[in-house]
Amino acid sequence: MTIHVIVCSNRSELVNAASRVFDGAGFRLTICECGLQALAAAEVVDADLLILDLETSGLDCLLMLAAIKELAPKLPIVAVSTRPQIDARVVSHKGVSYVTLPSTSAGTMEEVLAGLAQTEWTRCVSESTSTS
Repeated sequence: MTIHVIVCSNRSELVNAASRVFDGAGFRLTICECGLQALAAAEVVDADLLILDLETSGLDCLLMLAAIKELAPKLPIVAVSTRPQIDARVVSHKGVSYVTLPSTSAGTMEEVLAGLAQTEWTRCVSESTSTS
C-alpha cells in the first residue's frame, strides 16, 4: 500500500522535513509551492492526505480550505503553522486538523510530521481492512 501525501508550502525547512519523512517506504509525496498548485493537485491526484502550511505566501487559508473541500470532500487535511494562528479555531470548525509546528528545530518538525505520517498510515490500513 502506498499513501499519497500532498504538502503545500513554500518554506524550505518544512518541504525538506516532509521530504525526509514521507520520501520512502509506503509514501508518495507531491510538493506544491502555492495554493493554486494545491488546488490543482487536490483535483487530479488521488491523495490520502494534504498538509497545508498556513504561512504559505499568497494563501488565504480559509478560502483555500473551502475550495479544496469542494474539489475533494473526502481528502483529509492537516493545516500546519509555526505560529499559533488566531484562525486555528475557525480552521478546526471546518473539519480540518490543526498542528502548530516547532520553528526552532528541524528534527522536532520531522518528529511532528512523522507522527502525522503514522496516524495517516494507521487510518489507511484500517480503512483498507474494513472494506476488504
